[in-house]
Amino acid sequence: MLKRLASALALVAAPALAADLPSVKAPPAPPPLLTTYNWTGLYAGLDLGGVWGSAKFSTPGFATTQDGDSVLGGAFIGYNRQYGAFVVGLEGDVQGLGADKTSAGLRFRQNLLASVNGRVGYAFDRVLIYAIGGVAFTDSRFDIGATRVDGEETGYDVGGGVEYAFLPNWTVRAEYRYYDFGKTNRTITTGGAAFPTPWSVTKTDNTFRAGVAYKFSEPDSAPVVAKY
Repeated sequence: MLKRLASALALVAAPALAADLPSVKAPPAPPPLLTTYNWTGLYAGLDLGGVWGSAKFSTPGFATTQDGDSVLGGAFIGYNRQYGAFVVGLEGDVQGLGADKTSAGLRFRQNLLASVNGRVGYAFDRVLIYAIGGVAFTDSRFDIGATRVDGEETGYDVGGGVEYAFLPNWTVRAEYRYYDFGKTNRTITTGGAAFPTPWSVTKTDNTFRAGVAYKFSEPDSAPVVAKY
């Protein structure tokens, strides 16, 4: 009888004793690590696109603008340095094209574009949005009647684009740029005129291109702890 009474008391007291014991919880799981792409490094690539050129011919009492377009393609090389989410760099490129437009005895031709530019961008991990601009060069040639006029070969370019790192060492980009080579002034004799006539030609270009690049540095990524 006493044994049965003791067993019953033990069954009743066991839940109460268990409730008084300190609870043991599993340690929290560590926060996940996010990987931020590192844009620092030397890179080189190829691009292809189009150019829309414009040459404005003017002389006293007369002005006309000729527009010509062409396929554009070439190569570029540069170096980026990343500071937090900001990316700065230097890039040079050479582009071949074949713009050629003739109208009313006036003609412009253009076979090359080149530039040395600075780049400033903001990185969203593998996506880089950037602005670009610097010194530009070209080999424009203008014909006014039978007279050849070589254009000013130095100007500037400005633009912007977006670049995406689809593999650790490979990126693709899309970019727009505007080129301005200023005004070329010449005094020439045309059309049997008795006296030389002043002429000026203003040359600009708009380009859009897509490219792919290889980054030579190691695909070093910086781990970032996610915060909640």
